[in-house]
Amino acid sequence: MVSRSYVIVFTLVMALIGVAILPAAAQAGRTFYIDYASGSNSNNGTSKSTPWKTHPYMQSGASCTESGTAPSYAHVAGDQFIFKGGVTWPVACFQMSIPAGGNSGASDYYGVDQTWYSGGSFARPLFDMGQNVPAGRHVITATSNFGGYTTFDNLEIANQQVPLGAANADDAYNFAAVTGGLPGVLIENGYIHDWISNTDVHSQSSSFPWPYSAGSIDDGHDRITVDHMTIEDSGGWVFNGSTKVTGGYSGGCVNCGTVSNSTIHDVGSACFTVVSCHDNEFYNVRQSSYDLCPCRPHSQVIEDDEPSGSSGGGWMKVYNNVIHDNSGAGVTIYVPYDSYVYNNVMWNNANGNIRLTIIANDSGAAVGYVFNNTVDCSNNTPCIGTDAKGSDLGELDLKNNHWITNGSPTCFGQTGCGNLNVVQSNNVTMSTTTASSEGYTRADKYEPMASTSGTVSKGISLSGDCSGPLGSLCYDRLGNPRLSAWDAGAYEFGGQSQSSKPNPPTNLTATVQ
Repeated sequence: MVSRSYVIVFTLVMALIGVAILPAAAQAGRTFYIDYASGSNSNNGTSKSTPWKTHPYMQSGASCTESGTAPSYAHVAGDQFIFKGGVTWPVACFQMSIPAGGNSGASDYYGVDQTWYSGGSFARPLFDMGQNVPAGRHVITATSNFGGYTTFDNLEIANQQVPLGAANADDAYNFAAVTGGLPGVLIENGYIHDWISNTDVHSQSSSFPWPYSAGSIDDGHDRITVDHMTIEDSGGWVFNGSTKVTGGYSGGCVNCGTVSNSTIHDVGSACFTVVSCHDNEFYNVRQSSYDLCPCRPHSQVIEDDEPSGSSGGGWMKVYNNVIHDNSGAGVTIYVPYDSYVYNNVMWNNANGNIRLTIIANDSGAAVGYVFNNTVDCSNNTPCIGTDAKGSDLGELDLKNNHWITNGSPTCFGQTGCGNLNVVQSNNVTMSTTTASSEGYTRADKYEPMASTSGTVSKGISLSGDCSGPLGSLCYDRLGNPRLSAWDAGAYEFGGQSQSSKPNPPTNLTATVQ
């Protein structure tokens, strides 16, 4: 016979084991399932066979819920909300306004179970605005007491109409109203696309505050992380009078903390006042729609125009990005001193590729760091330059960059730059002919093809700088460690197999500054 004390001990041990194997969020919260096509808000929502129709924070009117009531629900930190894949929720259900998030030990989750879907294979749940304006003018937003610690995963938001008229309206995600910051907020693996505006852009006043985040994401606090997202407006439009102008306006992640591993294209803005922008691809950022407005804003791929050391951050980390074919952009990389720009690969961009700006009240002791970038600026734009917006600056530290150009790679000395100190070391400049002959091609994103390529072992070791905002500098754009002999440019030859790549001729030369 098994003793009673043994049973008690065994039960306690098994209970502890059961708790230990659960994720932290699941220990604290519950899991609810939501299926607009087959669910009912009279269900308990706690299983795939008894799902809700809508989320409790969506609109509760009959045009969304049919019943005219939201599900019965009281928030617990760590709650998980699973939207059925392949199912569409209409504009009548939005905006979804979230009054509470998780906490540091139990994050809320809005996302998917990829084994639960409608159709032959998994597709993201779709929040389709049908080219209409959602109530409140955002799709997903949060109230002032939201608190953060929430993940939004694998959600698709499409076809939002953004009527314009306010700088902080008309976003897919908007957290500008939240007080006290946004710790622990992650937007990942999603797809935001094809927002439109039926507003006559030309009718706006010259003082109109252009909504750079329209159709996309406005953080407001420099805290949220945006990762593995696709954001694009190739199917969108605005109006110039009665003329429809298609493709690419707004769409920026504005005031976000980090934008990483994402693809943003066919928009008017990408990383705007983002603290860290890395490992992304940006293309087809364009100016054309902006030119219709009398306010004449400029588009930007990456920009921060806050003074260095300001409450808004005043500096950016911009690294490991592929930035190309933004020939219609107003600016490409346009950041203040005290910024860190490294391991980026750039070609066919407009109005200067990397341009560090002088902002009023910047410190004369400020330093801008531009290291190990690969820039093809053969389209008659400077590879690197400065822009005067205020008082004199301190130092521009320019090392190990690979410039491909048929002219001058630099553009310094504008009005206001009289005290600018440019420190250059081990920058490799090539003509387009030399670069092509040595195998540096767009198809390979300008990787060196052989140990004899002109950037290999031409850099200076910066291993002593690989900390803080430059913490990733000791690795190249692909994550390969820098070797004892650093290469110039974004790549370190020898970190991966090059066996399938042709050897270039060895009788060509490059200039090392």
